[in-house]
Amino acid sequence: MDTVLFNFHDLVLILTAFECLLFALLLSATNKEKVISTYFFIGFLICHIFIPVHELTFWGKQFRIWMLDISPNLFFVGSYAYFLDGPLLYFFVRSLLYKDFKFKQIHLLHALPVILFFIHMVVSFYLQGYDERHRLIETQHIAYSSPYLYFDAAGRYMRVVYAVLCFVLIFNYGEQLKNVFANLNKRDLAWLKVMLTSFLVLFSWDALLLTIKLHGLANDDFNMDLLNVFGLSGYYLTFAVLNILIFLKFTLFTSVASVNESATPERHDEKLEGVDKAVVDHIEKTMAESKIYTMPDITVDRLAAEMKMPAKRLSQTIKQHFHLNFYEFINSYRIEEAKRLLSDPESANKTITEIYYEVGFNSKSVFNTFFKRVVELTPSQYREQQAKANNSDKAGFALVRREK
Repeated sequence: MDTVLFNFHDLVLILTAFECLLFALLLSATNKEKVISTYFFIGFLICHIFIPVHELTFWGKQFRIWMLDISPNLFFVGSYAYFLDGPLLYFFVRSLLYKDFKFKQIHLLHALPVILFFIHMVVSFYLQGYDERHRLIETQHIAYSSPYLYFDAAGRYMRVVYAVLCFVLIFNYGEQLKNVFANLNKRDLAWLKVMLTSFLVLFSWDALLLTIKLHGLANDDFNMDLLNVFGLSGYYLTFAVLNILIFLKFTLFTSVASVNESATPERHDEKLEGVDKAVVDHIEKTMAESKIYTMPDITVDRLAAEMKMPAKRLSQTIKQHFHLNFYEFINSYRIEEAKRLLSDPESANKTITEIYYEVGFNSKSVFNTFFKRVVELTPSQYREQQAKANNSDKAGFALVRREK
């Protein structure tokens, strides 16, 4: 990047920063309800404005000269973004999934790495004389020396960890959904998983680049050709990931059915003070008589209101007595009703699609999967089996009548 001003690699970095700026401004202008998750995501985008600018000034000779003319103290400002975008992405996902999330003082501990990096930079760079700071920047010596390189690598590895933690959040969220909702297909987070997977690939690529640098530092032999290939490839990968993000935003972004983070699923070893048999009987009676489970969007709150009991009490009783979460509990009733309809000769003209809608499912794949897991047959196989059994019963009954 030292030979040509505004070469194609530079333009990719400039476009990346510009797109992040526009995206951040758009989100800021449209965040009328002041949603906290949006603020975290705007912060994440701001980091990705500074990162390409940092790369431009760090590796581009002319950009480096311009930055030195302004102030050498501004040179490493963008490097702090590598320590911040991971936590911001994590808090974006966490606040998106959990409606009761509040940023607390203890969360400031996530800023500890960037504070340590800043202290290091104060000692090794900002407190140096003007000429020494110029020399460190112009020779790029600092980029290939310790302890700066160790801090740089730590920042890149942290980003991978935060991306993985985001997937842990999604997994835990999915488990909690099963204690609240009976149908989950409308709450698919495919767009979020695609976005996080893209960033995980990007962060892992950057971490690999720093691993190569650390290997070079340990052996006092930097493979500049390999580093150049990885570095430039990272620019294009970042640009691609950003455009995937923009595409998802304007095509697939959907609202998230957020839940309470504090309402964590009960562990199997947690016991109620005693399962009230009257409560169990009331639950079973209501389910049998009202067939409320056939409501496609039934939730634990709706069922609790129908039974006139606290939702937490209902959820705990289902967990402790029936040994199921709410999702499994409701769908087990739906499967039993589907089995009744599939074996009923009067419902023989109903299609399987009509039946799974009638019992409360709104996804054929979920119905088929759940049915086969419980019955160990597909709905079609079960219907065929029951039809043969009914025909056998009829034949046997007719034979008995003839003998009489």
